[in-house]
Amino acid sequence: MLSRVADSLYWIGRYSERTETNAHIIDTQIERMLEQSRNDCGYEKEWHTVLDICGYIEVYSARYESYYLQQMVYYLLFDEYNYNSIDSLIKSIRNNARNTRDLIPNELWEEWNELYLSMQVKTVDEEFTVLKTTEFLTKIRKTSLTATGIIDSLMTRDECFQFVKIGKWIERSEKTALIVLRLLENEDVLTREIAVTSGLQLTNSFEEYTRRFRIRTSDNVLNFLMGDTKCSRSVAYGIRKIKRTVLDIEEDSVSSPYAQEMFEALEQLELIVQKDASLMSVEQRKEWVKEIHTQCSNFGPVFARTYYLNAPILVD
Repeated sequence: MLSRVADSLYWIGRYSERTETNAHIIDTQIERMLEQSRNDCGYEKEWHTVLDICGYIEVYSARYESYYLQQMVYYLLFDEYNYNSIDSLIKSIRNNARNTRDLIPNELWEEWNELYLSMQVKTVDEEFTVLKTTEFLTKIRKTSLTATGIIDSLMTRDECFQFVKIGKWIERSEKTALIVLRLLENEDVLTREIAVTSGLQLTNSFEEYTRRFRIRTSDNVLNFLMGDTKCSRSVAYGIRKIKRTVLDIEEDSVSSPYAQEMFEALEQLELIVQKDASLMSVEQRKEWVKEIHTQCSNFGPVFARTYYLNAPILVD
């Protein structure tokens, strides 16, 4: 496979996952804001965390003087200078899908192209309302989930499929680690109880956790999101999926010299995520999750170097 083709497929996987995750996070934050009292300004601090997770708060701060809610939502959804905005991500997915139209299911191209075209008729100065925003985010999430279903149902299990899936799992692992890291860093702002609940809600694993565990403690939630190999949103689950897919590409050979750095990075990550948060102090937990996030962020460039892909666009 040509490296430019592998690159496009890989980024379809990453951007699709990032689009769905960011839409979920913004939607979740809007719901949390509505549940809070008008006199409670806690949601403003939580929006700063969302900006940090879904975009670049430094870029936002450089361009905008205030943290007005409508302005922050516009930045995350439509700002063309934020290449992690929903609008920018969908343009990138469509461009990569157009480059690989003869290799992906036609239904996948149609799904993303239809969404892209529907967004071209929007008016960017349209007044913000909660209802319109949540309807828009619901549409984004339905398209993302439908696209995932099309990939799983219609794509042949060849290298095209494998590069799309690796992109998805790298993105998911990195984002889960980033969400937990930012919440831990802001525990003095967000109470520990809120941070624990937010970690499950923002990673879209709240229902999965409550089905399996009765008690919600920071120890359990951290272990669940970092090292639980059955949690579909955990870093450990993502790393396991990446490793299995890489082995499929390499036909179960771990001795390829050019892939040695990639396998070593995966094995190092597997070891780190299996540590037990209940044996750590608050500071040790922060350092632990920070190391996991750093290792996840570094794995993207290692994978790109191995298969001659373009340098990753990182969330952080």
